[in-house]
Amino acid sequence: MARDVASSLVRCQMRVWILIAGVLAPVAATAQQTTPRSDVTFTKDIAPILQRSCQQCHGPRGLAPMPLTTYQEVRPWARAIKQKTARREMPPWFIEKTVGIQAFKDDPSLSDAEIEMIGKWVDSGAPMGNPADMPPMRQFPAAGAWVYGAPDLVVSSPVLTVTAVGADWHGPLENVAVPTGLTEDRWVKAVEVREFRPEETTKATTANRADGATPSYFTVHHAGVEVQRADGGNSETVGEGAAPRSRGGLPRAELSYLYEVGQNPMIYPANVGIRLPAGSKIVFPNNHFHSIGREVKMQIQAGFTFHPKDFVPKYPRGLSGLQLGADRELDIPAGEDNVRYDHFVTLPQPVKMVTFEPHLHASGKRMCQEVIYANGDRETLNCAGYNHNWVKAYVYADDEAPLLPAGAILHVTAWYNNTRSNPLVVDPRNWKGWGQRSIDDMFFLLSKFLPLTDEEYKAEVAARQNRTRSTSTAGQNP
Repeated sequence: MARDVASSLVRCQMRVWILIAGVLAPVAATAQQTTPRSDVTFTKDIAPILQRSCQQCHGPRGLAPMPLTTYQEVRPWARAIKQKTARREMPPWFIEKTVGIQAFKDDPSLSDAEIEMIGKWVDSGAPMGNPADMPPMRQFPAAGAWVYGAPDLVVSSPVLTVTAVGADWHGPLENVAVPTGLTEDRWVKAVEVREFRPEETTKATTANRADGATPSYFTVHHAGVEVQRADGGNSETVGEGAAPRSRGGLPRAELSYLYEVGQNPMIYPANVGIRLPAGSKIVFPNNHFHSIGREVKMQIQAGFTFHPKDFVPKYPRGLSGLQLGADRELDIPAGEDNVRYDHFVTLPQPVKMVTFEPHLHASGKRMCQEVIYANGDRETLNCAGYNHNWVKAYVYADDEAPLLPAGAILHVTAWYNNTRSNPLVVDPRNWKGWGQRSIDDMFFLLSKFLPLTDEEYKAEVAARQNRTRSTSTAGQNP
């Protein structure tokens, strides 16, 4: 019964927005339209959409090569905006809208109605409209500011020099441990990791690049951030996001976080405890850097935002990861599309799935995940396209995160496109297999899970069932 309830409750609608947009191809600017030929105008209809879903990157100091904050800035790009939004290439959010759960935190994606409105606006000449309808300009943080806000604690790695040209660099921080300086245990509310350039006095951005934003601008491919406790132990093999020693395991530990280029801050569920112990140190295992055509001095910075000191988490054990993927089994022939791989893992105990995190590489095209229940029922949780320029961690809304019973099988499927139609493939004439470089390929599900006892699982299912009943009866006459 608990399984059936959980199965029926993992669907919902999508909300909120995530923190990344991207590059749009320019078109020739035309004369400003002063007489609207449509009831859709920039000031009334388009500007609010851009403020919510685009300007985090297309702002004065964003990652994108052009700002989209005023009519004069947006007008030359109108056709490109219509094209990119119609294809759902921008903003970069690849969850498929017709499959599975749609309730995620920080979701910048556009509704079908908003995409249609943008198209109508462009087709009618992209009129500005009444200046009085323009919403107040969005306020942007100062240069170098943290996305989530000023953290309570910042821990920085030593400064590294990445040469202008060189081989990929794996593990230069493996033996580094930086003290947190904490004199008491603290519970982490959010963690944000970034590439920082001390000599440039700012985080890595593309705002100053004459040739625009490219993935190779960042020297960081990925970097681990984990706790080393006062006793010298660490969570490298047992933490959330880390691979356990045996397939299918759900170990528990303190903070263990894997950052990938462009990744959004991780905001943990309000009732989950991620502990940063007193006297602990931060280590940086599993790091990977690469050259970008000019010498760069950089460091990894981890910013921690804490709960209040009197915070008591309902689940103090942290989050866990599953080792789920094809690893070195990948065999992607030259010039082939829709090459498919599948992987299965049986859940050893009940879990709440907190994030959906596909991880492929350049040839990656799409990933789907489904759950197979003990009675044979199957339910697709999500499908998402994949673009290795925009690695996404999709964080479920707290009340809609999948609740999965012990013994359920999580089935993950990935598809690859090793043809000329994939612009990220360097040479589709070549066979592709597993490898660390972005031009090689991988197949991992890096999702984070909250392990539950049987009693906790039943309580979570019952609470969700009660919320659903309350929602369905709200507004009804007695």
